[in-house]
Amino acid sequence: MTNYRFSQGGAIVFGGSGVLGSGIVDLLSKNNANVAFTYLNNKESAQKNINMINNNGVNGFTEEVNLMNLSEVKNFSERALKEFGKIHSVINATGPLIHLTPIADAKLDDFYNTLDTDVIGFYHILKSAIPILKKCGGGSITTLTTTAVHKYTNTAGLSSIPKTVVHNLCKTIAREEGHNGIRVNSVAVGQISIVSEKQQEEIDSSGGVADEFLKLIPLGRSGKPEELFETVVFLASENAGYISGQSIPVDGGYSS
Repeated sequence: MTNYRFSQGGAIVFGGSGVLGSGIVDLLSKNNANVAFTYLNNKESAQKNINMINNNGVNGFTEEVNLMNLSEVKNFSERALKEFGKIHSVINATGPLIHLTPIADAKLDDFYNTLDTDVIGFYHILKSAIPILKKCGGGSITTLTTTAVHKYTNTAGLSSIPKTVVHNLCKTIAREEGHNGIRVNSVAVGQISIVSEKQQEEIDSSGGVADEFLKLIPLGRSGKPEELFETVVFLASENAGYISGQSIPVDGGYSS
């Protein structure tokens, strides 16, 4: 395993109890980073991750946080700063369940909820994280997006449309806050061989879209979970100290 360098303090992971967030939390803690992470509904998974963090020899805590509530996001972030003394990394691994459907056929509630969670939720993270990182002399912000921001994936409009906004928010903040030592990057996630039960149900009901997508990947396979986790933690770490404003696809060459 590559060793990733982090300064003293801790990391914040929004959405640290999901299938992707859990892997990111684990790898951060294995690289001696204290971790504060949020969950929304999955308290059982969050507690398992706290035990995992402790077993990895670092400190951590978790809270239920609704990204639509800016006060909750700010209070959680401030608690992390108080607990760890410094925040060096902020990672966003949240995201709603995406329904694979032509955008014109999408349910209005699905469309509105996806925009809210992805765009407003990430903006609330930025509003809380940037002042803290400024206090700490800089740091990194890393978020998950989708490979569809680089190359459209059929029926993935509910994912690509809001995450294109997130993609451009990252570039904007990288330009505006770079002089404060703040780096901002995104990881454009392709087909990864780890999904939640609800995501698997959506894939199974999509009429073979996932199988068709696999045929378009030059490497001819789904990505391994650790290949995604390593990319995220690398970008968050000091190993990537001169990388900012970038979107790194982890998609087996799909977007090339």
